[in-house]
Amino acid sequence: MELLSQIWEKARKAGKRIVLPEASEERTLRAADEIIAERL
Repeated sequence: MELLSQIWEKARKAGKRIVLPEASEERTLRAADEIIAERL
């Protein structure tokens, strides 16, 4: 299993919240989209 896949899987199982600062910044919005797509 690829390292990044292992990290995503651990994050999914942890059941914690992710808080992103600067909600109007483009990079933050892209990160939020990726998190949603990965179902974290």
